[in-house]
Amino acid sequence: MQQDLLIIFAAVWLAMAAASYMLFQRGTDVARKRKLWPTYNIASNVVIGAVIVYVQPPLPMMLGLLAFMVPLTWLTIRSTKFCDGCGNPSRSPFFMKPPEKCSHCQKKL
Repeated sequence: MQQDLLIIFAAVWLAMAAASYMLFQRGTDVARKRKLWPTYNIASNVVIGAVIVYVQPPLPMMLGLLAFMVPLTWLTIRSTKFCDGCGNPSRSPFFMKPPEKCSHCQKKL
């Protein structure tokens, strides 16, 4: 049972990675990317959190990791913008502030 659950986690993670690549890197629909990015980001972090709980590290470590994931998720969502011109994602380094121009075509976001 436990090995089956780990295989399910791996399969879900691989499916989410493939979907992310097809939607956010290869896709051209900017409105859909903006709409689905927060949902995808939260769902992927829930899967990571489930794996952390499944592995059962020491309780303080587990709580610390799970608590660290909440602001990290918010900062990742906040620091990623999608360009209207080329549709590519732009991320600001170190989550300082949202990007102001596209890192690919240099248009204002």
